[in-house]
Amino acid sequence: MVLRSIALGLSVLAGGTVGYMVIEGQSALSSFYMTAITVTTVGFREAFPLSPAGQSFTVLLAFMGVGAILLIATEFARAVLDTDIRRIIGLRRDLSMIKELNQHIVVCGHGRMGHAVVEVLRERGIPFAVVEMDADRCRDLEEAHLPVVRGDATQEEVLRAAGVARAKTLIACLADDAHNVYSILLARQLNPDITVIARAVDDGADELLRLAGADRVLNPYRVGGTRLALTALKPTVTDFIDASLLGSSVDLELAEVVVHPSSDLAGKTLAGAEVRQRFGIIVVALKRGEESTFNPGPDERIEAGDVLVALGPLQALERIEQATQ
Repeated sequence: MVLRSIALGLSVLAGGTVGYMVIEGQSALSSFYMTAITVTTVGFREAFPLSPAGQSFTVLLAFMGVGAILLIATEFARAVLDTDIRRIIGLRRDLSMIKELNQHIVVCGHGRMGHAVVEVLRERGIPFAVVEMDADRCRDLEEAHLPVVRGDATQEEVLRAAGVARAKTLIACLADDAHNVYSILLARQLNPDITVIARAVDDGADELLRLAGADRVLNPYRVGGTRLALTALKPTVTDFIDASLLGSSVDLELAEVVVHPSSDLAGKTLAGAEVRQRFGIIVVALKRGEESTFNPGPDERIEAGDVLVALGPLQALERIEQATQ
């Protein structure tokens, strides 16, 4: 409708110009000028003397011009209002989505690192909410119908709006370590049981982030450098890790499986539970409290609360996760 109203306005200008050229015999420029001051009702005096026919035509043109201008203004206002309404509805829907989230992941910061985190969570269908200050980034997330809270992750009300009190994990990947530290401290205050994973920006910030309450700290430059070196030295190993962690044509994944007290695996050894035979997976490691056993033997006993790091096809991993509930 906006384009149609603009086309109507241009038609009025063109019709008025042609009309004055025909009725008054004036040049195209003079006729256009007369049309413009008539349509816009600016109040300048006539560009040339008008005949009775010209005067009648001017009155008609003035009414048509006012109508066209009002129509254009109305359609523009409607378009802007519709956009704002759609945005408000979208924001309310996103906030409703966040209120319904539980045991989700809160991602603080949607820069390059945060964007990569969100892409992985989206691909795997993991519930999450993003906290971001930049208006353009928030708009992109809103248009993608992703739950986002626009604000400073170092503000308590912003973290509350993202559902930190109900969240399972907080990933702090803000642009500097000071903001990451403050967001971690607030998250710990709102939810003492939350698991915190932090990105270290500067060398030496790892210990500071851990003191603030981060359970795990990753330095992307160190991790990236190590990965590049291992890819050069052990390309087959890194290909296998990609296949199991990041997904590829190979149907393999690594998963953490928590053994609940009600599971029929609790109290049995790996051999007695027939984990490999029943589920078709390999137990790479077993974590009990703070201690981890890599490549546990068949006589290793499984206890409630243990975490099994298992490797296998996705369907097999889903079966053992069901069996450990």
